[in-house]
Amino acid sequence: MAKVSEAIPVFRGAPPTLDPSKETKITTLPNGLKIASQDAPGHFVAVGVYVDAGTRYEGDEMAGCSHVLDRTAFKSTEKYTTEQLVQQLESLGGNVVAHSSRESIMYQAAVFRHDLDKMVEIFGQVVRRPRLNPEEMDDTRQTTLYEIQDLSQRPDMMLPEYVHGVAFRKPDGTPDTLGRPLLCPVEKLETLSADLLHRYRDLWYTPERIVVAGIGMDHAMLVDLATREFGDMASATPETVKRQKELSQPAQYVGGIELIDTTDLPPSPNPDDRPLTHVYIAFEALSMADPDIYALATLGSLMGGGGSFSAGGPGKGMYTRLYTQVLNRYHWVENCSMVNFSYLDAGLFGIQAAVPPSPEAHAQIIPILCDQLLRMTTEITETELSRAKNQLKSSLLMSLESKVVELEDVGRQVMIHGKRLGVQAMCERIEDLTAEDLKRVARRVVLGDDSPSPLDYGDAAQKPWTRTGDGRATVVVQGPLFEKDAFHDMEKHLRDWRMGKPNNLDGGSSEIKSKTTTAGGGGRKWRFKL
Repeated sequence: MAKVSEAIPVFRGAPPTLDPSKETKITTLPNGLKIASQDAPGHFVAVGVYVDAGTRYEGDEMAGCSHVLDRTAFKSTEKYTTEQLVQQLESLGGNVVAHSSRESIMYQAAVFRHDLDKMVEIFGQVVRRPRLNPEEMDDTRQTTLYEIQDLSQRPDMMLPEYVHGVAFRKPDGTPDTLGRPLLCPVEKLETLSADLLHRYRDLWYTPERIVVAGIGMDHAMLVDLATREFGDMASATPETVKRQKELSQPAQYVGGIELIDTTDLPPSPNPDDRPLTHVYIAFEALSMADPDIYALATLGSLMGGGGSFSAGGPGKGMYTRLYTQVLNRYHWVENCSMVNFSYLDAGLFGIQAAVPPSPEAHAQIIPILCDQLLRMTTEITETELSRAKNQLKSSLLMSLESKVVELEDVGRQVMIHGKRLGVQAMCERIEDLTAEDLKRVARRVVLGDDSPSPLDYGDAAQKPWTRTGDGRATVVVQGPLFEKDAFHDMEKHLRDWRMGKPNNLDGGSSEIKSKTTTAGGGGRKWRFKL
């Protein structure tokens, strides 16, 4: 009888490894549509369709189309009724979603490998041939209105929208490009028609602006399936391309101060809801193609932050600077964290906090936040840097263990850059950063230093960011305001702390346009007044 040890084969030599940075395969069809895939083991595959569209491209006429269009996904098409389509999706038993953002509309699914053919066929119907019949439009309006009403009660969802609207707007104050809201304005929702959605799709759903991406399947198979469903799409006409260019205006950062007074609002019907004052201080930041984007992400990881209540544990960021220097020192601060949004040609980077609504708390939180912003420009220790880099890399690697997350990474990178930068290359760029790199990028953002980045990765997709505004801050405060509230002097506080480009915060800086509105009336057109 053989011994157990003899029955187990012994592997000699280095263990096999999977190369996480293995090149993504990309094929471009004659009509301009791109197909990208990444090999991955497992019984499940992930597949998605990514459209280079979104709220920043809508214009006034088509405002709200992106949001409503993703809410009408997976309803009746030329081939299926809504009931048949729901039955098909339920039989697949996978994870299927549609989502719109400022710069993309995406349709994603994770299904068993043998269901890939069927899922691509469903995407072909949903993306290209929706019916948008009157009954479904009415149902979509009802569900979308309910969604807007629900989200409007959540400051964590709505305040970043307000910050975008103040930061990127037209001369008359109405949000534009990146400032356009993700949610359909209520006044547009009632009149938004199926005809307008079809016109929006005809304008933006052209093959040159579409990527079909997949994780875990043979590339040739995905090319065949995508060609079957999308290969006969007609390329954009010269008139369509002209209109796309007219609506694809570069973002223009303006900034300013907006105080949203909630004094007259009734208390929340939920007794567990604590009244809080929310404060955001943000600045125009780098575009996603700037070589300093990795330093900015690492800086955000170093600052970290979160809520005042946490049981700790791996990955909670309890040793980040905003925990150790703000939340652990000032028990009355409910939460404090960094905000970071990156887009094609601009971004927003800053800090936010929530505090009890009192004159004392309002007066104290301003210097605390400004101090943290300024400390980034001068104080970065090697211990903090090492921890931030390790945390960012581990977060990146752990998130990409999800096929759906990796799918979105592939789809969006190929849509924006025409190729994909592998995770190993990203980690190498993060690891090579120095403390001086982080302080320098903090000065670019917070102090308005326009010195270009010295980093050069030899990447064709690399494009140095050029500031579109004058370097001033964007401040949004929501909460009950008092007669001698410190927030009324926010312009002076920014000038005293030298927030933004100093020459724009001198005595003649009244053009910052500080504005106070009540939460129940007035306000800008993009507000979701219900």
